[in-house]
Amino acid sequence: MAQTFDLRFNLNYLDEEKETDSEESRFDDLSAEDLDQIGEGRHEESTKKSTKWGVRLMKEWCREKDVPQDFEQLEVTELASLLRRFYGEARKQDGSFYALKSYRGLRAAIHRHLTGAPFNRRINIVRDREFSAANNVYIGMLKKVKREGQDLSTPKSPISEGDLHKMFESGVLSMKTPSSLLNMVWFYIEFHFCRRGREGLRKLQRPSFAFDVDDLNQEFMYLRFNESTKNHPGDLKNDFQSAKRMYGTCDEKCPLKAIKKYLSKLNPECNHFVQRPMPSALPSSVTWYQNAPLGVNTLGNMMANISKKAPLSKKYTNHCVRVTTITALSNAGIEARVIMALSGHRNETSIRSYCNDSTSAQKRHCSTILHNALQTEPKTGSNAECRPGQ
Repeated sequence: MAQTFDLRFNLNYLDEEKETDSEESRFDDLSAEDLDQIGEGRHEESTKKSTKWGVRLMKEWCREKDVPQDFEQLEVTELASLLRRFYGEARKQDGSFYALKSYRGLRAAIHRHLTGAPFNRRINIVRDREFSAANNVYIGMLKKVKREGQDLSTPKSPISEGDLHKMFESGVLSMKTPSSLLNMVWFYIEFHFCRRGREGLRKLQRPSFAFDVDDLNQEFMYLRFNESTKNHPGDLKNDFQSAKRMYGTCDEKCPLKAIKKYLSKLNPECNHFVQRPMPSALPSSVTWYQNAPLGVNTLGNMMANISKKAPLSKKYTNHCVRVTTITALSNAGIEARVIMALSGHRNETSIRSYCNDSTSAQKRHCSTILHNALQTEPKTGSNAECRPGQ
């Protein structure tokens, strides 16, 4: 019995040792730098660039004014006094005022810099009482720029009806060549899925999209997975994303027909969805695209290049396609909650900001009404008022 007991004891000991080893290798061992990097991952790349711009501008101001550039280490009172001056004196390289959007981004950039790694300061330069004097100057500058007519920034406008028509009629969006087919597919995905500029395009793979039919046997295309976007980064409670669909149509501009042709012409050696066109590809060629993804800068300037090639009445940006989607749905009377499900916005105020401006057709109509009002001659008749002496 003693020998049997010893054997069982040793086996149990070995099992416990294996479990211990397994538990020790289960969790990662991260350094402070690794954790800081993960923490910085909560910001989008565009936000990080904005932060670097704001910090660089303030350090340049500190150097010119001969004040300490390591403002991150200053006491609250000194920092508040420094920011008060900075808000009032910040200018562009030519000495002119920044646009309102830039001023707002400037304060937000400094706040992110101070409260993020590696400083992690527990202050709020926007709301803390110690910074009220600095924020008074900041608000005063916003009003000063507006009052003096120096804010030349304009909101992104939707693509006009005339330009939407011209994109297709000019052949810049078509299924005839590799470049025009890429333009067409890119526009359809941005327009129907209400995407934000170049966000996530390079991450899309050939299997990212799938086709299915609904309860009425109508075919549609959808994205297989939930993307991490600016409005849905994955850290929000109830971060629900609606399943977006793009349906086929029965005309020559059918989006599903264009996308299916595009998929059939992709390079099988490249898994990226957005591939670089082959300049020498013939209509009869099996493959129209290279074994390489489209460049980031090219993706970021897709709508600008389309505007130039068509040519359109103005230079549009990628974000204008998103504005066009929201505006078109709003003008058609679609409920805000339905638009929000497509655009990813979390409140109706954001939707309304896209639809504050009127369309070109509406502006033309208003101008015509006002002009016609000046052309109307006063009516006279038997009931006209009699003047003295008549």
